[in-house]
Amino acid sequence: MERLVQENLKNTPEEYDRKYFERKKAGVDEFDLKRWKLLLKYYKGGTLVDLGCLDSLVPVMAREKEKKAEIWGIDIAKEALWDMEKQHPHIFFHNADVYDTKFPERYFKYAVAGELIEHLEKPEEFIEEAFRILKKGGILALSTPFNEKLGEVDAERHLWSFTINDIRNLLEPYGETKIILFPKLHIPLTTYHHKNILSWTTKQ
Repeated sequence: MERLVQENLKNTPEEYDRKYFERKKAGVDEFDLKRWKLLLKYYKGGTLVDLGCLDSLVPVMAREKEKKAEIWGIDIAKEALWDMEKQHPHIFFHNADVYDTKFPERYFKYAVAGELIEHLEKPEEFIEEAFRILKKGGILALSTPFNEKLGEVDAERHLWSFTINDIRNLLEPYGETKIILFPKLHIPLTTYHHKNILSWTTKQ
């Protein structure tokens, strides 16, 4: 793990509420849609949580796959969650810190953390909490920019850069981990279309 930004000034609820409504005006990004679909590759039903969801459609796509499943989204951005709740009343949205979700141990069968850990001051503590709330045999699906350099993606909000080995070292203590790079060919349409690490870890 390489620290990109020393002072964590932008990762606040207020900033993510602002970012949510900015992104809502712009509409859904096709790159995000493809990544969200991949994150759900191994979802076969049951309880699911999207950790740091903001405007992610992972919960919506999961609900489309499994109409009766209990689906949750967690984020610190309260106004964004209120708006998501109005749009998607069959999904539960929970305003909470991802380091301390308040869920019971072994509650979820599937957890998603899409483009989250690079924003967190303490990624290791988040990973520990994610596996705490996963059932044995449950899956954590994670994505993060690959080997990001300062200013390449989100200079103000991204605190950390990760290699494949970094992600492997974070996840493999918890279970078998599959890792890919997405997309295989990087075409920089915008700074946000950066090659990503995607991983799936099955809890031991």
